[in-house]
Amino acid sequence: MRAIKLLFASEVIVFAVFFLDAFTHLGERVDIGGRSAHGAFEFLGVAASLYLLTRGRSGEAVLLDWFCCALALLAACLGFTGSSITFFALYLLVRDRGDLNTKAAGTVAAAVAVQAVWAPLIFSKISFLLLQGDASVVGWLLGFVVPGASWGGTVVYTPSGHNVVITEPCASFHNLSLATLCWVTLTMLHRPYWLKSDLYVGLVAMLIQFGFNVWRLVFVCLSLPMYEFWHDGLGKHVFSAVATACAIIFVQFWLVRRDQRDSRRVAAIS
Repeated sequence: MRAIKLLFASEVIVFAVFFLDAFTHLGERVDIGGRSAHGAFEFLGVAASLYLLTRGRSGEAVLLDWFCCALALLAACLGFTGSSITFFALYLLVRDRGDLNTKAAGTVAAAVAVQAVWAPLIFSKISFLLLQGDASVVGWLLGFVVPGASWGGTVVYTPSGHNVVITEPCASFHNLSLATLCWVTLTMLHRPYWLKSDLYVGLVAMLIQFGFNVWRLVFVCLSLPMYEFWHDGLGKHVFSAVATACAIIFVQFWLVRRDQRDSRRVAAIS
């Protein structure tokens, strides 16, 4: 059996079990700015990983391929879905260092695992620090608009008594992990290897998401009507769409621009 067919089928099954498990336990998970929206990006990431995998080197599956695929499937079926997709992604990364497309598929799969499994786990352990960081930035910026505004812990205070507690669903950390997934996926689809400049593009993409989230939280803290619009109403969806779109457009723009710059450089040398 061809290795790519084995790996492709195994990845489909492993992630199918993962998404099925996530869907059945959706009510137990934190609604991170619209859990379903984040799940959609994770699904698209998996689709991109599978596409990259089909472009990998062809060849017969070896014993190690069968063993690792079987182990990943067993772990998924036993309920260790997060560990299963992480293990499978790492195997794709190290299986054949000369196969750039398979490594790229593993990179995207690993980014999905981080976004879906490990980022929420890390956040649950250090959320008290991250939420205080959000509150301090929002309170500081709000002070320029509303004289007398302040913050303490995770609460932003205003002189009018409209005080807002920054809670887990509003944390910027979730937007940063989503921006990272988009950046990794777009970059690997564009070319299956990394360049040094890609790191700066990723950092700016995360900064864009962070900036939009802080901007929304400042609006939320201005008044009750603003809170109802930007936290519970249409504004929440506008923020999510615009912030993510801006990050994606920025990453794609710089990927294309770098290609054009490299093409001009080659043409000049020729």
